[in-house]
Amino acid sequence: MTATATARARERNRDNREVLIRTICLTVQPMTRESFAPYGEIIGERGDVTLDLDGGSASLAAQTVEARPLSFDFIGRHLRSEQVFAPLGGAQSVLAVAPPSAENSALPDLEQLAAFLVDGSCAFKLHRGTWHVSAFPLSDSATFLVLDRQGTLEEDFDLRDLKTSLGVVVEIQP
Repeated sequence: MTATATARARERNRDNREVLIRTICLTVQPMTRESFAPYGEIIGERGDVTLDLDGGSASLAAQTVEARPLSFDFIGRHLRSEQVFAPLGGAQSVLAVAPPSAENSALPDLEQLAAFLVDGSCAFKLHRGTWHVSAFPLSDSATFLVLDRQGTLEEDFDLRDLKTSLGVVVEIQP
């Protein structure tokens, strides 16, 4: 079951005209196998996980994310590859995701946005097409080993501006 996204409206003045921007507030929930299933898989101590790289070569990189406010208005996805993220050093963070879109949809389903606590104890895999933003560290920074398809960020990154396309900003409540 995903966290329920609630919305409140607020007005902003831009270019001398009124623009309505909705703020969607997400509550952080524990990342369990069941709650995270629409978005990906949790990788535990034992067992294997199949990674779909669309016939491409694997790439392993370290990604460090710095602490920042728990809000976003851009979200992205990879249509040709799944990704695995393994937190290093037990750093905790928050991950915001939406499930892969229905066929031919270029935007995420805002009703299914969710925020999860990544407790640093295990890796996780995102399904192909899962909408996501970089994790929000709960300390100064967090580093992840990222396994995905070589060239994913250059060749397979579909980024959407939620504010421009849907009039939405997302805030995460810890």
